[in-house]
Amino acid sequence: MTLKIKVCGITNKKELEKIQKLDVDYMGFINVERSKRYISIEKLEDLQKSLNDKDKSVLVIEPENPYEAISKANTTKIRHLQLHSLTCPDVRYILWASQYYCNIKSLDITKVVGLVSNEKISPQKQKEIEHNALFASNILFDYKKDGLTGGTGSKIPLKTVIKACEIVKNKHSNTNVTLSGGLDYDYLSEIKDNLHNFDCIDINSGVEDSPGHKNIKKIKEIVKLIKE
Repeated sequence: MTLKIKVCGITNKKELEKIQKLDVDYMGFINVERSKRYISIEKLEDLQKSLNDKDKSVLVIEPENPYEAISKANTTKIRHLQLHSLTCPDVRYILWASQYYCNIKSLDITKVVGLVSNEKISPQKQKEIEHNALFASNILFDYKKDGLTGGTGSKIPLKTVIKACEIVKNKHSNTNVTLSGGLDYDYLSEIKDNLHNFDCIDINSGVEDSPGHKNIKKIKEIVKLIKE
């Protein structure tokens, strides 16, 4: 299976129109206020008007509760949700409640799990990974700093994230795994022989000139590296 590519943190229409012409699989829009790439729901809805394939949209949120997640899915009509918060029971509730209270069929949940620079995965972290793998259709591993995931630009040690990926696949082989955390062309070239461990890569800060402003040339280089 070809490794999928997600470009996250898109903030403006000009770059969106260029990115969607490339061979990328998903485009992420961050509605998390602490992020430097935050966009409001209103702006997101405006950007969606320029998107040819709306099923490529991923709504990145950090909701306080499951009801907020369902509400934002209903408002934006985006079925791919990337959650930087909530527990496994919350995710399970979203999937159950969406059958009755969500106007989107087949809601797709990506649960973000934070990893740190320590190459060892604790038993507690292993349980967290295993529990999330049972309910989310995709686990995104990102670097965790000060208890938060996303926006750090830091890379997870390769051995650590490969081990985490193995935990997911051993628990539920159909659950996809996304690699994130400061990915750029040089690093992806360096670890290319190990990318078969993952189903998708999430590129963001590593293809920017400044937060929220993508360098299209850098994205093209990564697309060529991965797809060709």
